[in-house]
Amino acid sequence: MRERLPAPGGATYSDAVNVDVGGRRVIYLAGQTPRERDGSPVPVDLAGQTERCFEQIEALLARYDATLHDVVQITTYLTDLSRYSEFAAVRGRVFGDLPPASAAVGVAELLGGALVEIVAVAVVD
Repeated sequence: MRERLPAPGGATYSDAVNVDVGGRRVIYLAGQTPRERDGSPVPVDLAGQTERCFEQIEALLARYDATLHDVVQITTYLTDLSRYSEFAAVRGRVFGDLPPASAAVGVAELLGGALVEIVAVAVVD
């Protein structure tokens, strides 16, 4: 079984893909940036943008009856790796004592001028 959650505005990608793998659901989320679909302002600071990304990830997972506790891996793209500790502090608050496997990648630029983009994979038993 494969179920896709279309991206907003008719974009040509899926926001999430839910796949049944051996009786477990694996949910692959597209990269989330702090852009708001309803037009509300985006936080200007990295911590605020990171929080917004995790809020969007949490909302997407909820569509599949999953939570942040089901996330097993994240890949984060940052436009300034020297600010990694700001991102890491938010990630620590979000995941607490059970953080997922994680990688951070420095990039020159992200869509919409975002400072951070987070890709997540969740596994639900």
